[in-house]
Order: sequence, then C-alpha cells, then structure tokens
Amino acid sequence: MDQRISARATTAAASLLLAACGTPTPAPSPAGPPTHTPPAATTSSGPTAQASGLPADPDGVGSTATARPDPAAVHAATRFVRAWARPHLPAERWLADLRPLAVAAYADLLATVDPANVPARRVTGAARVATAIDGRADVDVPTNAGPLRVAVVREGTRWLVATIAPAPGETGRG
Repeated sequence: MDQRISARATTAAASLLLAACGTPTPAPSPAGPPTHTPPAATTSSGPTAQASGLPADPDGVGSTATARPDPAAVHAATRFVRAWARPHLPAERWLADLRPLAVAAYADLLATVDPANVPARRVTGAARVATAIDGRADVDVPTNAGPLRVAVVREGTRWLVATIAPAPGETGRG
C-alpha cells in the first residue's frame, strides 16, 4: 500500500514539475484593429513577446511553423485591409462591409472602432505570407500607414480575419 501512495506522490510531483517548466498558453486577448497605438497582446500576467521579438500570439491560435500557404488566405487578408482602410465611411457602413470578412468575435470588436481613427487609406503593394499552418496564416499587407500583420483562419471553406495589427518591427507611419 505504501508503494502505491509513494508512486502516486511521485507521479503528482512529476506532473507539477512538468507544468512549472512548460510555457503557459497565452489567453486570447481582444487585440482590436490597429490605430496609431494598438493594444499589446496580453496574458493574465501582462504583455508577452517571443524571443524573436514578434508579438506573442494575440488571438490564441498560435502559428509556429510555415507550411505552403493557401492563396485564398492572402486574398482574404488583402480584401479585409482594403475594406478596413476606409476611414471616410460612416461607422455603420464600414462595419457592415467588414463583418462578413472577419470571425464573429473580431467583428464584434470592430463594432467598437471609429473608422475615422484608422490610420491607413490604401493597400500599397502585394501581400506576403509571414507564417502559415494548416487552417491559419499570418499575412503582411503593406499600406500607406505601414505594413499590417493580418491573421486569417479557415472556417469551413472560407478564410476570415481573426486579428490585425502593425507588422512586427513596425511602428507605423502617421
């Protein structure tokens, strides 16, 4: 009997040690659309960043490896940024155009944005895939206000935007 208790205690201690050594999974944060100073990705303990200097997974979907990207993902990211970069539109029209291009939770966050605060006015070049895994791609889309990192995820047969933020290493242009 003492051996079984000792084995359970050893197993529990090993589990606790492994949990303490592991990297915590960041909590999803509502990283709203970028303005001149977008919110930082956060976990329950505060801002996070990978060793590479890239922001830690702001939407909780994690893209760590690069696979062959789906051209439809690039098209979805570019289409979204073109619709987003229209600060002259009334908020209702701007949101109505963006809502079908974003995942539901992100579309709900966009409802809190005043399009007049959007710094970009146009896409200025070809988008390129920064990272891609099955069902997700991070696409950099150049704009007149600096490049944006657009996270797109596949929902069924469609690619939808999960978040956008200034591309890593960019501070944006006014």
